[in-house]
Parts: sequence; structure tokens; C-alpha cells
Amino acid sequence: MAVGRFVAGLEGDAQWSGQRGRTCSGNICFHNFNEENFAGNYEHMLEWFATARARLGLANGGTLFYVTGGAAWAGMRETTTWVVDNIPVAHTAHHNLTGWALGGGIEGRLSDDWTVKAEYLHLDFAPTSMTGRYTAPPGGVIGFDFTSTSSSRVTDNIVRIGLNRRLWNAPAAAPLPVDPAAAAWRWTGFYAGLNAGYGVGNSSFREFQFIDPSVPPDPRELTHYFGSNAPQKISPQGALGGGQAGYNWQFDRLVVGVEGDVQWSGQKDLACAAGCAAPGVETLSQQINWLATVRGRAGYADRGYLLYVTAGGAWGEIQETELFSNFTNLFSSTFKRTNGGWVAGGGIEAWLFGNWTAKAEYLHFDLGSVNHSFATGVPVNVNTVTSLGSQAQIRNDVVRVGLNYKLTGS
Repeated sequence: MAVGRFVAGLEGDAQWSGQRGRTCSGNICFHNFNEENFAGNYEHMLEWFATARARLGLANGGTLFYVTGGAAWAGMRETTTWVVDNIPVAHTAHHNLTGWALGGGIEGRLSDDWTVKAEYLHLDFAPTSMTGRYTAPPGGVIGFDFTSTSSSRVTDNIVRIGLNRRLWNAPAAAPLPVDPAAAAWRWTGFYAGLNAGYGVGNSSFREFQFIDPSVPPDPRELTHYFGSNAPQKISPQGALGGGQAGYNWQFDRLVVGVEGDVQWSGQKDLACAAGCAAPGVETLSQQINWLATVRGRAGYADRGYLLYVTAGGAWGEIQETELFSNFTNLFSSTFKRTNGGWVAGGGIEAWLFGNWTAKAEYLHFDLGSVNHSFATGVPVNVNTVTSLGSQAQIRNDVVRVGLNYKLTGS
């Protein structure tokens, strides 16, 4: 329903999902002697989700900028696996989740009946819990029988593109005319602007406890350190803001260009790590302080909008704090490191008026790995562990909107 340039509507959707994540738990979790002594692995898989939402937006020159929100539902499969002295036992449960969805996007007209959109949705579901009984199988080396309960809360950040076809017009409605100024807009020229958005990291990490190198290796050991038997997850989340500048060349409906950007990031998270061989409490906090990219862009332009893909180099400053307490001493280390890698994504940009354009964009960052270790000064346990460390793979997903002003060009 349109009232002037304002558009209101309702939308429902349902889709399959292959999203999954795994983390390691248990206060003893090591592989030094090819054993896993009471190690736990948790896996969540989002199998499907659906939403019913209202949309409210502003239409301009065949382009609709909108916000959207409403109810959400999902199906999740949760599996807990405990490994007790190399004997794995598992319990699986299926949950039907309810919650809410909130987001926004930009939709552009391809023809009278066809439109294309780029959209971001944040999903938030009510907490769930699962209780399972874990019993040693017959013929095992040892016997065990225990109950374990896990509690979780599922949130999700979705970036997607879509193709819509209008099946009928409202009574007395006619196709919107093409704005002559939008049709005449050309992307060639220098531009600069500002952006703001939200980032969600998806970093996997392992923690290590290094045995004093002066201690002779045990004949049974595979490595001269203790480490978590499975990667664990940490997800720095937060707002971002910064600026960008670039240059476009337009050839008929093909647009190619280069763009650079720098932005502050408030993404941070804290994860509890498995205690490994040294009894105690270990945590890893990670934050992304800033991000920068230099990218190429290539896209299709028509009627004042540009649908594009983009890829190039990326850099970011990673800050981590590792903390370990063995109930007698507290050991910690903080460091900052600038990592380089790559970035790829896509988006849609639309002419607003004059020399102003607005865009909605998704970017995936891969900033490689970060390795860090530090000496404790004193042994932290009877295994003469004298240094601690971690290894993290830095991944990040960013959704942002931007406002650009074309400085030169026709």
C-alpha cells in the first residue's frame, strides 16, 4: 500500500537453513596423550526458519528503502557428545523456537512487475534447554552413567538477496513512472561518503598449555603441550562506523570501480575456554578495533540503481586478552595485532537526488590467524606448564548502509 512516497506492507517467508556451529566444553579437555578425558562437544544446527513481518519504507525513482519487523520461528537440532576416556556418547534433541525479527533493506525495480532486493534480518529466539542421560556402552573399558543439562539462546544475523514478481496491482493502481532524473543518472566520477553498520565475528580458537621445554618428553605424548581437543567459538559483535571514497566508470549498463574505506569497530566478545590439563578457569576476550579495505566493484546499473559485487584486500586490528586462574595465581596477557586478508561481498546502491546516493552492503572478512603465547613465570600445575597461548582464525561478517556524494563526473 502506497501513500505518496511512503509504502507499507506485510511479508511472510520460510526457508531451509544449513547453519551450524560447534563448541568444546568440559573442564578437562586435552589431546596430549591421545586421550579425551571427560570432554564435551555441543553442536547446534538451524534447520529452517520463517518470519511474518510488517514493512515500512520510502520509495524514490523505482527504489524502496525500508525497515521491517515481526515474529519469527525456527527449527533447531541440538546434539551434545561427551567423550569419556575415548568412549563417545551422544544425545540429540529437536527444538521449535519462537522469537522476533528486525531488519531493513533496499529493493529496486527491474521492470514493471519484477524487483530485486538486498536485505538484512536479525533473529532472536527464546532460550531453550536440553537434558540428556549418558551411559557407557556394554563392553567399555570403564563404566559411567551421568546426566547433563545445557541451556542456550539462539540469535542469528541473515543477509540475503531476493527476486520478487508482483502478481497483481491494487485497484486503479498503475506502474510507477520512471523518474527522468533517475534514468539520466550516471555513475562515472569520484565519490566519498559515510557508512554505519553492524558486524558479527565467527572466529574459531584453540587454547594451549605448553610444558616446560627443559622437561624431557613423555614417551606416550604426541605433543609437548596440552590443547583443547576441538575448536571453540568466539563471536565479537558490535556497531561499526566510518567513511569511504572511490571512483566509478560506467559503460552503458556496466559499472566498474575501486573503493577504499576505513571504519572504527566496537565488536567484542568473551568466551570461556576449556581448562585442559591445568585445573582452573580460562577465558579469552577478543575485540576488533578497526577495519579497512581496498576493493574492486563491478555491477549492473539501470534507472538510478546499481546492483554490484565487490572484493579485495582487507586489514584489521585484533585485540585479545587471555586470562587463566589456577585458584592460586592469576595469569593474563593482552596484545594487539594488525592482520591482513581478503574481503568479498555485494550490495545495492541507488540514486536519491542531486549528487547523493545510498547503499546497503554485505561484506565477509577473512583476516587469517592470530597466534599468541606468554610465559607464566611459574609452573601452573604438576605437569610443569610454564606458558599459555591460543590460536584464533579471524572471520567477520558485516552489514552496513552508506551515504555517498559524487564529487566529479557527468
